[in-house]
Amino acid sequence: MTQKVFFVLFGSLCLILSSCNENHTELVPNTPTSGRLSVFCEEGLYLHIKNQAYTFEQIYHNAAIQTHYLSEKKALEGLYNDCCKVIVISRKLSGEELKKFKTKNIFPTQICVAKSALAFVIAASQADSILSLEKITQFISGKDTSKKMVFDNEQSGLTYFLKDSLLMGKPFGKNCFAQKNTYQLVDFIAKEKGSIGVLDYAWLSDTDDSTTQVFLKKVKILAVSAQGNTVAFMPDQSNIKTGDYPLCRYVYAIRRSDDFSLATGFSVFVAGQKGQFMFLKQGLVPFVQPSREVEINTNPL
Repeated sequence: MTQKVFFVLFGSLCLILSSCNENHTELVPNTPTSGRLSVFCEEGLYLHIKNQAYTFEQIYHNAAIQTHYLSEKKALEGLYNDCCKVIVISRKLSGEELKKFKTKNIFPTQICVAKSALAFVIAASQADSILSLEKITQFISGKDTSKKMVFDNEQSGLTYFLKDSLLMGKPFGKNCFAQKNTYQLVDFIAKEKGSIGVLDYAWLSDTDDSTTQVFLKKVKILAVSAQGNTVAFMPDQSNIKTGDYPLCRYVYAIRRSDDFSLATGFSVFVAGQKGQFMFLKQGLVPFVQPSREVEINTNPL
């Protein structure tokens, strides 16, 4: 056999094997525990949904979940345009958004899976430790420009949340800026001492996570007091659960349909006992508190 013939045969064999592999992945049925799934997730929830997807794949080996992390707006557009089957964002769909889906004969299923919060951070070297809700409103409205307010992304869910809840739809002040993502935000705040950063607490909730540990070396979290309250609370698991921290919001897994598919399987998993326990372990508040069974032996010792 000549060298030329050998390479031709070898190339043909590689093509055949490649085709077999492609056909194999296509033949995996789409069920609640198998198939391929694309999930668009709000960037602020990255650490948690990454962990949920990885754990799901470790349990169900025939499932492949591709997670994409982007802004709330792009996640919603992806669901509407059928670029993904599931999104995870920090709010429910509005009435107008549901009407828009209905025009395409789509009736999304929405499941609340956790509770998180907005966190306000400053450079780790700064002495400040408390911020009031009134002061936050003055800063983001531009009435007080002594501080720069910096967001993770101009289309992130937290910018819409602050605009709707504190500014009543009015525009942000000229002292408000946005970075492209949370990594850039943290780096900027660590260097700019006259700035306050706004990010999802989900980035800071799991102190065992290496990314969170790096962030907390660069920035520190401010406690926030509610309107008319002199007591400030940190955005931690306890204060989010009780509602003492004033800027909390719920996390939703939203899928395009209620069919018997991997989209259903994954969203139900995240809302189920294993998924809820992972939120709890990573420092957020699970929507359903995982049950713990304790057996008491009444027999005498």
